[in-house]
Amino acid sequence: MHKAIQLWHKDPSFGSPLAHLTLVRREQAAGNNIRRATNAVILTALKTLAADREGDAALLRTRFLDCTAVYTVANERNVAEVTIYKMQRRAIGHLAETLFALEQKSVAERQATLATRLPPATYSHLAGIEPHLRCLSDVLLAPQAPWLVSIEGLGGIGKTALAHQLVSQLAGRADAFLDFGWVSAQQRTLQLDGSLRSIADPALTSDALVEALLTQLTAGSATPAPLLADRARQAVRARLHATPHLVVVDNLETVQDVESLLPTLVQLAGPSKFLLTSRETFRWQPDIYHFPVPELAEADALSLVRHEARMRNLAHVAAAGDADLRPIFETVGGNPLALRLVTGQLFLLPLSHIIENLRQAKGKNAEELYRYIYWDAWNRLPEDARDVLTLMPLFAEESGANLAAIERISDLRGPALVEALERLTWLSLVNVSGDLHTRRYSIHRLTESFLLKEVIKWRGEEAACT
Repeated sequence: MHKAIQLWHKDPSFGSPLAHLTLVRREQAAGNNIRRATNAVILTALKTLAADREGDAALLRTRFLDCTAVYTVANERNVAEVTIYKMQRRAIGHLAETLFALEQKSVAERQATLATRLPPATYSHLAGIEPHLRCLSDVLLAPQAPWLVSIEGLGGIGKTALAHQLVSQLAGRADAFLDFGWVSAQQRTLQLDGSLRSIADPALTSDALVEALLTQLTAGSATPAPLLADRARQAVRARLHATPHLVVVDNLETVQDVESLLPTLVQLAGPSKFLLTSRETFRWQPDIYHFPVPELAEADALSLVRHEARMRNLAHVAAAGDADLRPIFETVGGNPLALRLVTGQLFLLPLSHIIENLRQAKGKNAEELYRYIYWDAWNRLPEDARDVLTLMPLFAEESGANLAAIERISDLRGPALVEALERLTWLSLVNVSGDLHTRRYSIHRLTESFLLKEVIKWRGEEAACT
C-alpha cells in the first residue's frame, strides 16, 4: 500500500503493486492506464477511509497527493517528525484495511454477477473431468494464443457442464480474468424425463450474440440505442482488448452465420479468450485449440450412475455391483446424459427392459435420446458419409479401424473415403486417435446402438417420403 501511494505522481512505466486487484483491472477495462487506474482505486479508498478516520485520510492526502514534506507537516502540526512517521504508518495500515474490504466486496459482486450470467448447473457430480479441467485451464490462463478454445463432442457428452465448471473455477482466481461472459445459441435441451424442451431467446445470429455479450459486459449502460452491429462490435472489441476476459459461446454450431462469426471472434480476442462449445468441429478455421471431449471410462460411468441413484433415492441401483450395472455402459457407453437418463428410468422399469429399448430403439425415451443427439447431424450428412458411418459398428470390438481397413469394406476409395471421414469427424460422429504414423477411426458405444436400430427406422421414414 505504501509503495502504491508513493507512485501517485509517477508515469505508468513504474507499474503498480496493486495491478492484480480486481478494482484496478476494472479501471483499466474502462480505458485507464495502470497509473490512472491505481490512483482511482486509491482515491476511492481514501474517500471511504475519511468516513471513519478523517485525520488519517487527510494526512495521506497531504503527504502523497499534495507532496508535502514530513518536516513541513510536522511544523504545521507542531509535532516531531518521528510522530508524523508513526501517524503515517498507522494511516497507511488503515488505508490497506479499507482497500482490502473494498476488494472483497468487488470480488463478491463479481461472483454474484457471474451467477446471473451462467446458466443453472445441470449437474451435481462430474466424473472423470479433472484432467480436462487442468488441460483447459493451462491453455486459457496462458497469456498468449490460442485465443479461441473449442470444446467439441456429441450431444450429451458434457461440453456445457465442462465449460460451466471451468468458468466457475477460474472465477475464483484473482489473477485470471477480469470478467466473464456467457452467451448461448442452444435451441432445445433433453430433460431427464426424456422430453425435449425449447430454450427461450437463443442467440442465433452473430449480431445477436455480440449484442448479448455487450449487454452483459457493460451491464447495459453502454449499449447504443438503437444498437448498430458495427458499434456493438467496436464497443466489445475495446473492452476485450483492454483487459483479459473469458467469454463462453455455448452451442456454437447452431449459430446461423457461424462462418462469419468465427473470424469476428478472432478479431475480438486477445488478451481476452473465447471458450466455445460445439457438436461440430471447425478445423477449417485457423488458430483454434480443439478439445474433443472423450466419453467416460467404465469406472467413471458407473460412478456417475451410482451418484445419480443416490440423489434420486434409488437404493437398489446405488447398491448394485459393477457386473449388474455394466450392461448400461455396454449399451450407452460413457455419455453422461444417456447414463443419467437410464438411471432415472430405473425407478419405473427393470434394467433389462431399458437396455432392450435402447438396443431396439423402442419407446419414447430411447427415440427422443437418439433424436436429440443425432438427428441434426444425420440430416447434414451426404449419402456417402452415411454409408461409411453405418459400417463403423463392424469395428467396435477392435476399438476402431485404420483407413485401409475401412476401405476394404466400403464402396468408397481414396479421396472420396477421406472426404466422408472428414465430414463425420467434423460432426463428432467419428473419433480419431493414434500417432503421427497411424490414425484410427472409431465411434462411441451410444452411436453404435443408434446405428444398429434407430438409423434403420430413419432411413425407412426417408424412403417412404420419396
